[in-house]
Parts: sequence; C-alpha cells; structure tokens
Amino acid sequence: MNNLEMLKKQHGEIYELIKNINALVSANLESNINDIAFQINALSGKLKMHLMSEDKFLYPSLMHSNRQEVKDKAKEFNHEMGSLAEQFGAFVQQYNTPFKILQSKDPFLTDSKKMFSLIEERIRREDGILYPLAED
Repeated sequence: MNNLEMLKKQHGEIYELIKNINALVSANLESNINDIAFQINALSGKLKMHLMSEDKFLYPSLMHSNRQEVKDKAKEFNHEMGSLAEQFGAFVQQYNTPFKILQSKDPFLTDSKKMFSLIEERIRREDGILYPLAED
C-alpha cells in the first residue's frame, strides 16, 4: 500500500469512528457514555496518526513539486490543518472522559456536531482537491 492509499484508508476509518460516535449519541448518550468516550479517544489517536503521516509523506512531497499551484495548495491546506488540529485537541480535552461529557451534555452535543462536521468537510476537501494533486 502506498502512502496515499494509506491516507485514504485512514480517512475511511475516521469517517467510521465519527459515524459510530454519532450513532451511540443518538441511541442513548447516558447508557453509551463509556463507549462514546472510548470512541472519542480512538478518533483522537487516529487523527494524530493521520496528521503525522500527512506531515511525513504528503506535505513534503507536494511542497517539493515543480508546479507552483501544487506548492501553494499544499501550504494552504497545511496551514488550515493546524487550526483544525488545535480545535480538535481542545474538544478532546474537554470531552475525553464519560464524566466530562455528562457534566456538559448540551455543549457536548453542539460541539461534537460542529467538530465532526469540520473534520468531515476537511476530509472531503483533501479527497477532492489535495490528494488528486499528489496523484499527478
């Protein structure tokens, strides 16, 4: 499996974790709280690995491209990712245990919907814009 295939596979795994968390929340937040916290921590680990992989393989390759448009797009995505990574880190710190989630159920519901939407949008943009540049 090449690096780009690995990154795409990780996207699928991230989508699956988000889907699992949303399903557990929808079914019954309180009774699924341990699984929800576990899945949030699993998502955190998966995203960290994914970002490290992009930093190690994808961005260096794109930033050494002979095409300026590819370099520019890679820099743009890399810069944007820093902000999203920080936001997600704060989200995880706020909701990484059952107790923390239960103490702030309503904010958790709002924040998780927003955070997961941002992550999914980022993945769609990477799949549709950034990764095709790496395939050229």
